[in-house]
Order: sequence, then structure tokens, then C-alpha cells
Amino acid sequence: MLLPSSAFAALLKAFLLPSGIRGKVLYAAAALVFISPGLRAAWGGEVCRHDLKIELRPEAHRLIGRDDIRVDGWKGQDLIFLLADKAHVKSVLVNGKPWKYSFNAGKLILSAASVTDGSVRTSAPRPTRLRVTISFDALFNDPIASGPATFENPGSGVMGSIGGRGTFLLEDSGWYPTLQGCSQGFDLQVTAPVGIYAVTAGELIGHEDRGALSISRWKTEPIGQGLSLSAGRYIIHSLAGGDSASRQPGNRSHRRLYTYFTSENDSLSKTYLDAAASHIAFYEQRHGPYPFPKFAIVENFFPSGYGFPSYTLLGSTVLRLPFIPQTSLRHEIAHSWWGNGVLVDYASGNWCEGLTTYVADYLSQEITSAADARLYRQQILQDYATLAASGADFPLRLFGGCSSPATRAVGYGKAAFVFHMIRQRIGDEAFWKCLRQIYKERLFVRTSWDDFRDVFVRTGGWGPGEAKAFFDQWLERSGAPVLKLQDVQSRTTDDSGWQVTGTVLQEKPWYGLDIVATLKTSTDERVDTKIRIENGSAPFSIRSTAAPVKIIVDPDVNTFRLLSPEEIPATVNSVKGSQGLVAVLSEGEDRKTEDAGPSKSPASELLLEGFDQADAPILSEKEAEMKIGEEKDFLFFGFPRSEKLKELFASAPKEVKLSPGSFSVKGFSGADCLFLVFKDPNRAGRITALFLPISGASPDSAVTAARKITHYGKYSYLAFSNGIIQEKGVWEIFRSPLEFDFIRR
Repeated sequence: MLLPSSAFAALLKAFLLPSGIRGKVLYAAAALVFISPGLRAAWGGEVCRHDLKIELRPEAHRLIGRDDIRVDGWKGQDLIFLLADKAHVKSVLVNGKPWKYSFNAGKLILSAASVTDGSVRTSAPRPTRLRVTISFDALFNDPIASGPATFENPGSGVMGSIGGRGTFLLEDSGWYPTLQGCSQGFDLQVTAPVGIYAVTAGELIGHEDRGALSISRWKTEPIGQGLSLSAGRYIIHSLAGGDSASRQPGNRSHRRLYTYFTSENDSLSKTYLDAAASHIAFYEQRHGPYPFPKFAIVENFFPSGYGFPSYTLLGSTVLRLPFIPQTSLRHEIAHSWWGNGVLVDYASGNWCEGLTTYVADYLSQEITSAADARLYRQQILQDYATLAASGADFPLRLFGGCSSPATRAVGYGKAAFVFHMIRQRIGDEAFWKCLRQIYKERLFVRTSWDDFRDVFVRTGGWGPGEAKAFFDQWLERSGAPVLKLQDVQSRTTDDSGWQVTGTVLQEKPWYGLDIVATLKTSTDERVDTKIRIENGSAPFSIRSTAAPVKIIVDPDVNTFRLLSPEEIPATVNSVKGSQGLVAVLSEGEDRKTEDAGPSKSPASELLLEGFDQADAPILSEKEAEMKIGEEKDFLFFGFPRSEKLKELFASAPKEVKLSPGSFSVKGFSGADCLFLVFKDPNRAGRITALFLPISGASPDSAVTAARKITHYGKYSYLAFSNGIIQEKGVWEIFRSPLEFDFIRR
């Protein structure tokens, strides 16, 4: 089963070359390596052992295979194997004898009525162990398109490709026979033209050059998942004991960390090996022993960012991004514990992306500084409000994988925040102890949200009733608390101090919340009080020795809530989350189709795809003028010539200066391309966005900038020169319903 992820999704398209090939972002739970006690009982059904031999023929885009499958625990039912629907099945043997079969639409069926020790005597005892030998060949030549289908899941549709540039076979491509309902282990041998080595999940037995051929051997143990496969002309390096060393084919190595890079990126091997070693050591200390015999970073022949148990597959262009070893690679490795180690019970919802985001992306910010951690939490709230809450929200329990900006905001961001609130509730020591306990108990076992809750109760000391209420309100329903301050007052007290009173109001549906209210005073004193909110309102009272200056509810952003519009600056993500976007091709920018309507330029097409707004209507200036009174958001390509449309930009922040041929933002100028977005108070807060390549900017510069903008989701304005970011920023926010300023009132 494939576990979608966007750990790399926002990065890939943003940094691909103009001629880049589409990649894909998945966490695929392929066959893992170690079995914990009781595993077979946990999975049930048959256990299969594949002795799988594959020959790759890149010039023909073909593989030739022979799979000897030992089936233990057979219960007498029909045997149904899944195989690529265009595969050619040459022969089937059962216990060494030819067998009749049917193969149609990817299903290879062996009738149980005939499987009786090689005879048709149905009265004979049925064997509990079978050896099924399937010989087959198959063509895999999926097109590698020039652009992604969407920026959230670039490369969708590419399941299998064998060619001179490399081999890429996902488990679901059907590149080997899979017995339905069977937990599978593998002894895999891949033969290819000399110099081409294959990589998959599990333990490396060895690579060997033999004449004109190279042979790769791998061993994986069953936990009920299958294999994906990659192959290419790799230079292989490994790391052991802090030393990086080149590994020559023919010499078996038990080193733990590997890189499989082409000569183009071979110089990056040490950087990736050292980073992987550091990340693994960090998580071993935090969660427990690394569960696999190896971790490999493997280069793919098209831009991608896959994560599999015990290895990750990154495109050549992705590998060269300087931040990947300390960001996305960290996320991939954290999945070794959460998602690929402790497995997801999808029937109860996918928790692993939220937890991995929390222990990788978020925790790295927390280690840097408390301020960076707070900004990260604030960004989660902003993303949720702009991408999901506008109409695409859903209960966290229903999250299966990332397919859009909204699903990412819920399944990654909101879920990460839920784990943060649990940590706040039970405390640091108990939280990390519980995660270690879950990992210890449920390694390679399907695990649900409820299993997490049970451990937080049993090991973390959380009351079972309170824990159930918490999980129910955050998992079973969509939405988030909506809070505001009311009736805030201050007075002096008899002891020459001050008392501040007020009420925190909550809109329905109500949540049970523990939230902090903070009073800041004229002497920079900070006085905190905890407020328990059970229903529509909760009063509070805070005393101080100095005059009150400001009161803030949840100043450290430790509670997941729905931000009010006045708390959310317009950003790139606001365009992504728009439910009523229209694109306007300004005069001089638009091109006419045969029916005289405006059509997209390469840059505008890229930008709309990157915003997941490819279906937004594209209007001329004259058509756009007629939409001004409607509840629409505008995205302009080029500065408009129409005076009526120019009036929309009168609401832009005062730091912005615009004309068809130039711009400046907060005093910055000199770049050749600008993107900005702002709220229009004259149109009930609807947004206006502008993509402005200045006069003289090359088309390539505009296209490169357009390709990257989607990556900068949290920013309000971006300035580029020759496609390279020069300036970025966010508009300031001055109001919040959870703040009361005694000085300004």
C-alpha cells in the first residue's frame, strides 16, 4: 500500500529545471526487514516466501521474471495472484507440475479444486504448504511527462518504467506476482547489464559483476507488504563507524548506511551519509533502536522524493538542493519509526504524517529556538484557516493521504498540532516515554489513533475519560474552536495593585480546552493564568502589581483554533485556498485563442497549476470589470491598464509602489518579477493578487519564478531576479480577537 506524503511535494516543482520531468511524492510501505514476536498472528492468513529472479532489459523496457513462491498455511481457497495486466504469463507450476490457470485484467487465478498434491482427487488431504512457480515477462514504459499533474503530488500516474536512464517500479505496478491476503518475504536477485545495480527494501546480500552482467541480491522478511524496485548506473558508498568508504561490487558489506548515486552526484555522498547517520542517532535516542539493517539514499532518474522502508529515492535535481539533507531527509528517516516501523491502521485514520511532521519538521524548529517553534505552530493555524477551513475541511479521522493543500493542512498540520496538545497536557517526560512505549510494543503492527490513546492513558497517566473526550473532539469532527475576548476591564485594588477581569467566549460547537491568558504590565511583568473552557464562556481574573498594558489569550500558540480573518495576512496560500478565484490577463499580457478569448501564457499556466487552481476562469480586463461587485478573488497577470481595475490596487499596503514597468515593496526594487497578494477591505476582505514580470524581463525568468512561487506559501510578497528569490515577506497583523490593548483602547 502506498502512503501519500508531501514532505517533498512543495519542494520538487519549485526547484525543477524548466525541462524537468515529473516526480512523485509517496511513502510506500514496502516489505520490511525484521519481524517482531507474534507477527504472523497479527497479520493472519498465509505467509509467502518469494524466491524471485528478475532480468532487466532496459533497451526493450522489459523484465523477465521467475518467481518460486512458497505458500505456508494454505487453507484450501483459490489462489489469486496480482500481476501487471499487460504481463505475459509463460507458465505456472504447482509443486513442480504444470498447472492450468486463468489470467485476465491483472488477476492470475489458480483454482483450489485442482490443488491437491498435484492431482485432481478432491478427496485427498489438501496440502498446507504449496510451491507455486510463475514464469512471466512484462513491459514497463510509463511516460515521464514534462510537467507534474499537480504540485501536491508531482509524478502521479508513473507506476513503472524500465529504460536506459534507469528503472523505477512501484509495488502497485505489478512487477512481480502478489498473492492476495498473504504476508510476503523475499529473496530477490536482479540481473542487469553490467554497471546497473538494483536497490529495494531489506538487507543487501551483495552486488556482483559477472562478465557482461551485474547481479544484485536482497533479502526481506514478511510483514504483509510488497516491494518497490529501483536500478541505475550507481557508484555505491557506505558509512560505518563514522568513516565513509567506497564499496566495490563483489565484496559483501554489512554497513548500515549507503548512497546509490550516479557519477553526476557522487560528490554529495558524504554529505548525505553524515546527515543520515546524525538523524538516525537522534531518533534512536528519542524513540528506540532503528528497525532496519540499512538505510540507503538512492538517486532516481527523474525528479522525485519517495520514502520506502530502509531507503529513500530522490531525483537528481532534488539531491542537489542544499537544504534537503537537513530537512526532507530528516522527515524521511523519521518515517522509519512512524509509518514504516509502527504501521498505520488506515481504517481508523492516518496518524503517521502528523506525528512524523511533529517529530521531524516541527521539532527541528523547537531545537533551534522557542521563537521558531512558535512561528511554526502559528503557520499551521494560518495554513488550516486559508487552505482547509474555507470549505475543504474534514474530520482528522478520515485522513488517508495528501492529495491537495487542504488535506495536507489537516493530515499533516492539524494532526501535528494534536500531538503537540497531548504533549502539553501530559508533559514532556510522559509524552516521549509514551512514544517509546508505542514503538516498543507495536513495531511492524497496524496501529490506530485509539492505540495511541490507550498508551497515553496507561503509560502517560492521562485519565481515560478525559483522554477519550480529547480524542473524540479532535478526531471525529471537522472544524476548530472559535474564540474571542469580551468585557475586559481593569481596576486598582486596595493593596495598590491591579486586577484584570474578562471572559473568553467560544462559538458552537464547543470544545473542552485548557488555555492560558497572559497579562503584560508596564514593568514588563508577565502574569499567566490557566482557563478551563467547557462551553460557551469562561470568566477569568488576573492580579498584578503594575499597571496592565495588554492581555493575550494563548500567547504562545499552544492551542489549535480557527484564526479570525483579521489575524491572517494574505499569503500565497490564500490564493491556493480561494473558493472563488478568477484570473485576469492584463492587456498586453493576454493572448487570443481562435474564439477570441484570452488564453494562458506558460508562466500563468504554471502558476495556476501550482496554486491547484488550474480550473479558475481566465478573463480579459473588460470581463473582469464586470466581476468586481461579486464575491471573487482576483489574480492579475500583469498590471492592468483599466482604470477601474487599477482602483483595486489602491487597497494594497502603503509600502507597495506599482506600475506596468516597475515596482517596489518596502523600499526594495531592482528585481525583474514580483508576486504579491493582499486583502481588500473595500471588498469584505477578498484578496487581490498580482504576478508582475517587469518590462524587459525574459520569458524564462518569469516561468522560473512562476514555478517556484507555490513553494513560498506563507509569504505575502516575493521578488525574483532571473528566477532567484531576492526578497520575501509577510504583511504585519495588528489585531486579534484574543488580544486587548489597554494603552490603545
